[in-house]
Amino acid sequence: MSSEAPVGRPASAGGYTFGDSDLAARQLALVAAIFAKSTRQFLITRARPAPEFAIDLGCGPGFTTELMRATVGPARILGVDSSPAFVAAAAKRIADDRTRLLCADALDLPLEVADADLIFARMLLGHLRDPLAAVDVWRGRLSERGRLLLEEVDAIATEDPTLSAYLDLESEMLAANGHAAAVGPGVAEGLRGHPALGADQVTSLIVPAPVAARAFTMSLETWRSRPEVASSHDPEELSALAQALERIAQGEAEARPIAWRLRQLVLGA
Repeated sequence: MSSEAPVGRPASAGGYTFGDSDLAARQLALVAAIFAKSTRQFLITRARPAPEFAIDLGCGPGFTTELMRATVGPARILGVDSSPAFVAAAAKRIADDRTRLLCADALDLPLEVADADLIFARMLLGHLRDPLAAVDVWRGRLSERGRLLLEEVDAIATEDPTLSAYLDLESEMLAANGHAAAVGPGVAEGLRGHPALGADQVTSLIVPAPVAARAFTMSLETWRSRPEVASSHDPEELSALAQALERIAQGEAEARPIAWRLRQLVLGA
């Protein structure tokens, strides 16, 4: 596996490309609702129940942390995110003796964050410049019988021109930052034959167009002013796309459902 930095000391994960504003948090709430069913099933079938210590990497405002608590019932769980705003939001959502929230870079965790029986990350690798190096680092924080569960976008399919236009623009923005939305195939290929790879599966999720358009509308608003976007796209173009997405979200324009294909990977004992 390739790496831009030595294993154990990778390049920083950097900031979340979609920001950590209140709008970004609301968008993540919608994303959490969209993907809750697939993630719940993944955790139920692939994580050992009642682990002593679990880690939720890139926990954001805490939606996946809550889902892990409810699904696998860890004795202790640590939610990690690089955004102070998201960690504060997660702390407001989750307050008990079993849960701890940590503001830290997922690629530069404190040394005491180790011996985890379960580490889970959903749609985090796509925001890292070297996903395979990150996998190596996280495996190093597992206990002897620990498991690393990863859920990433494998592909997104739509025949609607408005939804396609958004996805193309998002891919362009992510690529400008060294990231990718559909990182699943590349990660799976890089891990093929890896001795720790226990499962590599793909599941499909059909999402109604208005729901997807609402998530896209909110997401676009969080990053449309980024320099790499504003420098290559007219404000009128971006506003027209936002308005077209809003019409679909409000049911004022018809659009066919959109399909996500999710890659689910398990590494460890």
